[in-house]
Amino acid sequence: MPLSKAIIVTLLIGLIVFCERLFPFALFSRRKPGNMIHIFERYIPPLVMIGLLIYSLRDVRFAAISGWLPQFSAISFTIVTYLWKKNSLVSIFGATIIYMILIRIL
Repeated sequence: MPLSKAIIVTLLIGLIVFCERLFPFALFSRRKPGNMIHIFERYIPPLVMIGLLIYSLRDVRFAAISGWLPQFSAISFTIVTYLWKKNSLVSIFGATIIYMILIRIL
């Protein structure tokens, strides 16, 4: 691809991304969001997290302790530290570290 086409494509993609980011601010700058937006705002994040949790635990095998202990230890750590500290980053990074250590040890 010639350099001129690559520059045009890059600028066009940048413009599209900018317009996508600008759209919600332009839409809701003059009026308040409707009730449906508040419902999505409240219920969609927990539903996505539950879906990801189910998806990540689909291959857990209970035949050996190494098949389930790392996953459930990391999940327990995430829940406890989030309820304690109310900090998602601490919970996620801590659970990731615990999971990675346990899969290497077991």
